[in-house]
Amino acid sequence: MFGRRVPTKYVLLFSVLLALICAGVAVYFAQGHSWVAAGVLGVLAVWFAVDAVRAWSWQKK
Repeated sequence: MFGRRVPTKYVLLFSVLLALICAGVAVYFAQGHSWVAAGVLGVLAVWFAVDAVRAWSWQKK
């Protein structure tokens, strides 16, 4: 945005962190049988995990 890029190591770090947080909260909601919240947070966890894998592949280059 505005011509500046976020370094890939920060994208990787925050994506992994957010994926773990979303997955943990999704499991918490699934145990409480709140399936809609668990599903939404599960999708977000997968989204951030895929973003972390993409950032990792950028960092390898």
